[in-house]
Amino acid sequence: MLPLQNETHWVYKAAQITRIGWFIFHLLIMVVFLQPFQLDWLLLTLLFAAFLIPQWIGDWFSTSKRTNYPLLELIFSGLFLIVACSLLGKYSSFLAIPSLCAGIYSKAGRERWFLWGGFTIVPFLAYTAIGINEMGMGVIDGFFFFGVGIAVAKVLEAEKKTQLLLDENRRQNQLLEEYAKQIEKVTLLEERNRLARDLHDTVGHTFTSVIMGLDALSFIMDSSPQKAKEQVGRLREVMSRSLDETRTYIHQISPNEGREDFSTLLRKIASEFASHTKTSVIFKNLGTPANISFQGSTALSRCLQEALTNAVRHGQAKEIIIMLKQEPSQVILTIIDNGIGMDKEKYGFGLNGMRERLEALQGELTIESKVEDGTVVTCFLPIRAERKLGGIKQNDKSVDCG
Repeated sequence: MLPLQNETHWVYKAAQITRIGWFIFHLLIMVVFLQPFQLDWLLLTLLFAAFLIPQWIGDWFSTSKRTNYPLLELIFSGLFLIVACSLLGKYSSFLAIPSLCAGIYSKAGRERWFLWGGFTIVPFLAYTAIGINEMGMGVIDGFFFFGVGIAVAKVLEAEKKTQLLLDENRRQNQLLEEYAKQIEKVTLLEERNRLARDLHDTVGHTFTSVIMGLDALSFIMDSSPQKAKEQVGRLREVMSRSLDETRTYIHQISPNEGREDFSTLLRKIASEFASHTKTSVIFKNLGTPANISFQGSTALSRCLQEALTNAVRHGQAKEIIIMLKQEPSQVILTIIDNGIGMDKEKYGFGLNGMRERLEALQGELTIESKVEDGTVVTCFLPIRAERKLGGIKQNDKSVDCG
């Protein structure tokens, strides 16, 4: 038992205040109402010992104070009860509050049950001192009140465990937020590297081809004007395609996410892609998607951009259908194209990037494709119940998509 001012929980403070009041009450009874007799000094000494020793004996050994308190309460309060009953010839319910406080401060383990047995036996000994025929309901004082104290102690132990779990949860959340920031930095770096390689491969190749075509054009311009004209047309088409691809890459690195509605963001990406590539893109929003985090929105939008680019570049698709669907536990983004398909799924740099983005958020990527029968790319991301209900702040930084 710690000094009152050092206790942190209101239950312990209340127990100590009640205990102090209980001892003061019995002191007043002894001083005011009991007739002086020869051994009253002994009762007063035992009363002060029962009051002070259990509470203050640990001042020099603070680490063991609470461990020793219930046992000291049993010894000194029990001794006072037995002696008082023997000298006064009648039973007192003095043990009720001391046993309650001892139960509250008791620690889990075998010692608790031994103490409970001790507080159960002491009233029997007190009744034995005044005569078994005087036995009444007071015989259960120690058993009952120590049991109530144990119940309170178990509630406090459960509360402490819950608080420890909450603290650990907060610490884990902080670690996850830091991890998410690191993932975001790594993802951004990977995105820049991928775009750099794509720009190098496409724009560099196109410019090289155009330069070589212009060199050839200078030789045939005078001798074959018609061929020169056809060559100019072909070079114009090459530059036009290169411009469309460059616009697509610029769109990918443009910070257009802002705080747009998620479905609006995906619809805008699809619309701009259709405009740049002259491809028919149909967007279907099945239901109202949940408010997802920045990481989830970024992952799905980047997956959509990659899937659209692959459908046109590798699949030669002319029509693409995008379906956004919400289920109770996940958001599903499906991209269906009518391209040439493939007989076996090949995870290159782009598809691996999509899969890694989704798996980092506990999501999943599936691809179904057949030769001459198009490709179906499906992205799954889990959502949390509180996000689904809309209980999310705009600046949320949690790792999960939902």
